[in-house]
Amino acid sequence: MQPQRLRRYLRHGLMPQLAAFDAVMRLGSVTRASEALHMAQPTVSGHLRKLSDALGVTLFRCDGRRMVPTPPAQALHAGTREVFAALQGIECALEPLRDSRAHARTLNGSARLENR
Repeated sequence: MQPQRLRRYLRHGLMPQLAAFDAVMRLGSVTRASEALHMAQPTVSGHLRKLSDALGVTLFRCDGRRMVPTPPAQALHAGTREVFAALQGIECALEPLRDSRAHARTLNGSARLENR
């Protein structure tokens, strides 16, 4: 991927934007997404707008009160699910390391106390 194109994915705030986008896609509305994410509705709408601007595509079209995902939104959602699955995998890999590091700190702390 060209560095210029990659930069759009590395912008500040991309993860909250993707989380808002994913919630709207799963739940079907900005209102339900904002409730699920514990965010104000304008915040979710702002995330969607910024994401759309950053990617240079229209993500939704309005049909009355419904937001209808566009083909680029469908493609992005598939990729978003992969990103979140990868992050979950990273968390699972790090969890035992966090536990062992905390255990090592406890042991090192105990050893220091015994040496006093």
